[in-house]
Amino acid sequence: MTGDDKLRVRFSVDDDEQASRISTLLEALGYEPVREVDRESPQTRLRWAVSRLSQQARLTERERDILTRVLHGRVNHEIAEELGISKATVKWHMHNVFTKTGAGTREALLRSALQLDETHTPSAAAPAAASIEAAANSPASPNGGDGSA
Repeated sequence: MTGDDKLRVRFSVDDDEQASRISTLLEALGYEPVREVDRESPQTRLRWAVSRLSQQARLTERERDILTRVLHGRVNHEIAEELGISKATVKWHMHNVFTKTGAGTREALLRSALQLDETHTPSAAAPAAASIEAAANSPASPNGGDGSA
């Protein structure tokens, strides 16, 4: 069964961990899970999208921490300060995130994350995209556009 042939199963659950378990089970059974989330809560959508992208790309916990902050529009020096690590370490993790996800830019990461949660309605991504608009406007370089190497 190809991705286009999969039967879509929509479900709604508030707990992200439970949603991930349900999605994993549905995928193992050959279905395409689509989680219905509160459209009024961009943070819920973003959290779910990060969870799914992290799971699919097999990101480490630290890479997931970095991805979350990137999708919230943070640049590398801000991420480094928040996590208490060096900017070089952030860049290394960003390189790994780009490699594992196949995304080449921060904007592509945002697009990938939102598409994982798409329910194929034109306005479905609008609330989450608006809340993290800064991430899409960040420069494409892994250094987060802070001008340093």
